[in-house]
Amino acid sequence: MANDFFSHLGKTLTDTAKNVGEKTDEFISVQKLRSQQSSLESKINKDYKLIGELVYQKYVNGEPYSEDLAALCREIMQTQSDITDLKDKIADRKGQTICPVCGAAVPKDADYCMKCGSPIPMQDAEYAHYEEAFSEEPDEKEESADTTFDEKSDAGEVKSDDEAEETGKEE
Repeated sequence: MANDFFSHLGKTLTDTAKNVGEKTDEFISVQKLRSQQSSLESKINKDYKLIGELVYQKYVNGEPYSEDLAALCREIMQTQSDITDLKDKIADRKGQTICPVCGAAVPKDADYCMKCGSPIPMQDAEYAHYEEAFSEEPDEKEESADTTFDEKSDAGEVKSDDEAEETGKEE
């Protein structure tokens, strides 16, 4: 009886340690993604500041501004896209999805956003399940049952059953 108690206790401690390890790994991976996100957001803020300085200098100098600002704006848009990707990865690791309207994290099985009330569209994986069910092609038609392969034919011709019977009668 004491042996069963210690065996059960050992199993419980092992399972708990494993669970804590998995949660720690999840926490660390989420923190790394958040760190990357923060770094990218800081980069955007620096670019905003640089845009302001460029616009001001162009204004002061009476110069038109276009390509250098356009390049910075494109870089900001790409960085914002990278931030969105990181937010999606964080939400995915936490079993969540991102509301396309307000950007709030919501559970993957939610039909509506808990922050803004907007409907949450189905994820691609859910669509894939439905697409597989409806995209299966019917089996190929088999050759008609009234044709057979005449093994004695040198050319390997396919003959109808009637021709095969006649060939069999002649031999």
